[in-house]
Amino acid sequence: MSSRIAKSNPAMNLVLLFTASLTWAFQPQAEPPKYQHRDPVTSDLLLCDQCPPGTAVKCHCTLDTPTECQSCPERHFAESWHWGDACQYCTSVCKERQLVKQQCNSTHDQQCECAPGFHLVVEFCIKHSTCKSGYGVTNLGTPESDTVCKHCPPGHFSSRESSSEPCQPHTNCTDLGLKVLQWGNATVDNLCDHQHKKAALECAKHTHSKCHSDLTLCEEAVFQSLASLQLSAVPLDLLLESLPGRRVDRKSLERLKKACAPQQQVLQLLRLWREQNRDQDKLYGIIRGVNLCEKKVSRCSDLQNVSLDDLARVAASLPGARVRPEDVRTVAASCPPRQRIPQLLHLWKAANYELDLAKALTHGLRALRNQGAPRPLLRTIKKIGRIVGSTATMRKGYEKMFVGVLQDACFKTHKPLNE
Repeated sequence: MSSRIAKSNPAMNLVLLFTASLTWAFQPQAEPPKYQHRDPVTSDLLLCDQCPPGTAVKCHCTLDTPTECQSCPERHFAESWHWGDACQYCTSVCKERQLVKQQCNSTHDQQCECAPGFHLVVEFCIKHSTCKSGYGVTNLGTPESDTVCKHCPPGHFSSRESSSEPCQPHTNCTDLGLKVLQWGNATVDNLCDHQHKKAALECAKHTHSKCHSDLTLCEEAVFQSLASLQLSAVPLDLLLESLPGRRVDRKSLERLKKACAPQQQVLQLLRLWREQNRDQDKLYGIIRGVNLCEKKVSRCSDLQNVSLDDLARVAASLPGARVRPEDVRTVAASCPPRQRIPQLLHLWKAANYELDLAKALTHGLRALRNQGAPRPLLRTIKKIGRIVGSTATMRKGYEKMFVGVLQDACFKTHKPLNE
């Protein structure tokens, strides 16, 4: 729409225009903003509608016709209402160390942001700061903000400069069956006395991050189900005597007692027993189930291009205590592609002994789907979850072995009622 401004009183015209501008500025925009235009035919001063974002003026209004707008051409934009007959050119390229955040469209210019590892300071992209030794990362740097560092709290340390790693907890020498030789500080880890290192390795060898071919996902799933039997309350010597087939030697048993935490001792004893009786015909049915389960896991993990990013995604998707970033990197560097996912899950299980792996994989699968993870990765996680979750038959076989043991233990450890 257009309106004519009287030509008789120029001063009054200016007052009316000023009043109209104030009214537009301080009232809700119920109609398009106006601009002043003189009709070239009649010389009348008109108030024409401005063109909305994404368009430009094609024809100015007249006494009889409204303003005609046209869309901005390709690689041009208009962010706000205006009365120009041309749109602005889009930014052609981003600046140094910048990447395209959003492509140009008819209403917005191309948006750029700093590349990974850099953040914006005034108009320049500056490299993220690194936290020095004794300090850990509390907030990772973003394209808009720098890394945030904080001094490591008691019981934690950081021995090197990093722009991504938080402070790490000191090594718990006691959990490894070792004594503290020297206490750590904010920059140095605890130093353990490795005099009893050989004994500690009986437990630690199953939880290290470097790659090994001895898969234990099914074994851990089966043995974890025995936790409901409360075998850890039964003396380890009694369990040793009750196991069929070849017995584990006493020296190995004593090493387990020194090296392993109580909740891990039964698991390690069963592992040693399984190794001792792999060739026993009578026990083949029980042991074979675990072996076949492990083979299925190794075969279904057929990803040939498992990257560090894939491993980090899986580690972040699982509940409970997460696998440390440095351990994820070690798995990526030391394992062949098909062993990386099982090895990562093994490390997660070592840190989350009380959690069920099959349920954790179901939880992780949902998170990975929401993140848009690659389909081959989703298929592998789904298959491993199904395989590990189908160990009920094996569990029953092991449970039968301990029914009599638990009854005997109950009888020997409980006093008669008349006492």
